[in-house]
Formats: sequence, structure tokens, C-alpha cells
Amino acid sequence: MLENYLHTYFPIAGEVVKPIVPILKSKFRQLQETGSEAELFFMNNHRTISPFANGDLQDARLFGDGYDFQIAVESDYFLAEVKGVRGNTGGIRLTSNEFDKASEFGGKFCLAIVSSLQAVPRIKAFFNPLSELKFSKQSIRSEQVCYSIPARRW
Repeated sequence: MLENYLHTYFPIAGEVVKPIVPILKSKFRQLQETGSEAELFFMNNHRTISPFANGDLQDARLFGDGYDFQIAVESDYFLAEVKGVRGNTGGIRLTSNEFDKASEFGGKFCLAIVSSLQAVPRIKAFFNPLSELKFSKQSIRSEQVCYSIPARRW
């Protein structure tokens, strides 16, 4: 990726640029990378958010529960969903599961926006984000097609 970035923004005259393979062009991959970078930054800097200063970060990303991290602070806890934005501005979206958890946990739910990932990242934390930010509902309908083989002895 670094090589492609350098070729794109700092081309060398006369040099033949290798074509970008499809996996590097994938919009989903780009979103995943932005999210991963934001989560890594959050994991390394969550203590800069005052309620989390003495907290113990627990990774919940693989559970699909509608939040990325649980931060245990003494006998209390918070749930944190992390979103990344490459620049200083950009939109974010919550899945219905994330939105439901934000609604259910209120002030115990933190939406952490890590912005300016391409320069000097910073975190903006919103506790009880549904009362602080205005989300609009968008419905996306899609059809998932799969191909299967009936049960058989392998």
C-alpha cells in the first residue's frame, strides 16, 4: 500500500507504475483499514479520555455485540464504539446493533471518533451519543446470494 501511495502522490518521471490489484482498490478494504487504524489509536490512547484514565480496556470486537471495547473502571464499566475518519471532517454510520446498544446503555456508551488519521490523530468522545448527535435512519436493502451443496458424506 505504501508503494502505491508513493507512486500515486510522488511519481518518478519515466518509471512504470505497477497496476493496483483489485484487493487494494476495494472500498470495503479501505473502510476496514480506516477502522482498524482508529481502533489501534484508541487502544493506545483511551486513557486520555477522563472517565477511562484508570480503566482496564477489554477487547470485544470479535463478539459482534454492538461495541468494540468495554472499559472497566473500578466497579463500573463503559462500552466504547470506535469510528475512524481519515481527515478532519467526515460522516460516520452506526449499524442497527450499535445504535441499539447506544440506546440501551445511554451514558455508559461512548462513541469515540478518531479523526485526522492521515496526519495527527485525535479522539473526540461522545457519551450518550444519541442525545448529543443527530442520526438519520437509512434503510439499505440487499439480496445475499449463496451457493450450496446438499448434505453428503465427505
